Amino acid sequence: MKKIIRYLLGIFLILILSSCTNSKPQELNNLIQTPKKDDIDIKGTWQVVEIKKEEASQGNEPIGLGDEVYIDNTLVGIGESYAYPPNFSSKYVNLAKYLKNRGFNTDNINQDEEAVIINASQGQLFSKDFIKISDSQMFFVLNNSIIVIARISDSIDSKIINEYSNKAASERITNAKGQEVEEDVSLILGVRERMENNVGENIYNYYTYLISVKDGQISYKKAYNIFVKDKEEYWSINLDSNNITDNYDQIISYPIRVRENLSDSKIKQTYTFKDINLNMRLNYASNDYLSIDYSSLANANPITKYAMLETKNIKDSKFLSLEEYTGEEDSDLIFKSRILEEARVNFDNIDEDNISFDHTNFGIVRDMGQWIFQSSVYSGDGDDFFQKFFPMEIAIGNQMINKANSKTSIGKDQVKNINTQAKDYYILQNDKYILIQTSDELLIHRIKDGLIEKSPIYSIPTINPTSIISIDEQAGKSGESLESAFTDYNEIIEDQR
Repeated sequence: MKKIIRYLLGIFLILILSSCTNSKPQELNNLIQTPKKDDIDIKGTWQVVEIKKEEASQGNEPIGLGDEVYIDNTLVGIGESYAYPPNFSSKYVNLAKYLKNRGFNTDNINQDEEAVIINASQGQLFSKDFIKISDSQMFFVLNNSIIVIARISDSIDSKIINEYSNKAASERITNAKGQEVEEDVSLILGVRERMENNVGENIYNYYTYLISVKDGQISYKKAYNIFVKDKEEYWSINLDSNNITDNYDQIISYPIRVRENLSDSKIKQTYTFKDINLNMRLNYASNDYLSIDYSSLANANPITKYAMLETKNIKDSKFLSLEEYTGEEDSDLIFKSRILEEARVNFDNIDEDNISFDHTNFGIVRDMGQWIFQSSVYSGDGDDFFQKFFPMEIAIGNQMINKANSKTSIGKDQVKNINTQAKDYYILQNDKYILIQTSDELLIHRIKDGLIEKSPIYSIPTINPTSIISIDEQAGKSGESLESAFTDYNEIIEDQR
């Protein structure tokens, strides 16, 4: 397997590095540009000329040698998967890091080299990264394969564009938010379940539900661990407890493709964050970030803090500061002022000089239909120890996170009127269904004319106390691919089809 990957990288990535390297090295990994429509230089009809697949992978890719890929201002089409119309963005990335995070061997790549990646997307319907080798060749990652394509024409036959136009018209609808969506959807819902052992201590387990809505029929599957979809990759996330302390002191976050090699200590270390002094709990997971709360054995008081880590780079054992997360100057200073403000409101006779400030103490938690940022502040010691948890707004550019996230087509009061036991909810992107979580069920109701129908049409029992920690939704063909990957890459423990 390694020989195949090295062969691939040796042949194609040298070309990439020679054509995509930036001549003026800068801090470019976070620079994202949206090119003008007439600036897209990858327009045309492309043909698959090489497919490199890992030996251990199973099943056939939904694309073959000689198949064509279409890229234009109005269309990006790869077989049954397409964006109509697409949005384009380009960014510089560290090429070795980009490929390593997707499970490929990068020993033959200069670890400092950068490359330009052009992403084509359409909301949740489509997203694909194209890595240029030259003006006439590119590659992209698809499941367990690298697909190399060559340009055979600078344009697309109008008949092809018409075919995709008709396909979009028949398959896709516009929801109340004006977004193009598809009737059939697949929802992956990551959850944390809590149990108690025989001495009353909490035990946490992590699972993922795949809920499929197809032709009006609903079914679900349940698997171990948190299953996350990246653009061309699937990741598995879990927390492991220490056999001696019983603390959850280790997070493992890895691309599915390396699962069989996790027994190799070096590979496992690449995808592991471990701190034996911490007891952690996962609150949020996505393809970009993980959010935890934790307590430290080093603290005599039961202090609970929050932290954010990069999903694909947890081995650095580094919690992100607010300024690192937002990219906004002075974020940490504003955060400190917010901590002091909360301390003044919640604690009597405080000495502000004794209020501890940790610029990494923030995280994402679920709060009745939305994700919010939360932090904690504490004061005193021993019997006089006090701690307060509070939500916080975070500015990224001109957007205030938390405040903006509260705007949904259906509010929590409407959900509570339907079910007084509701603790969380999620509206599917086609605005036809809503998932309502209670203390012991996940219920699916239909939505008609903006109103929730009283009786649920589907129920999934949740025996143990359950918290939602990840949500992703894919529609149409992307949803079908997600469902296939979920079945192929996970150990299914419940299957209600």
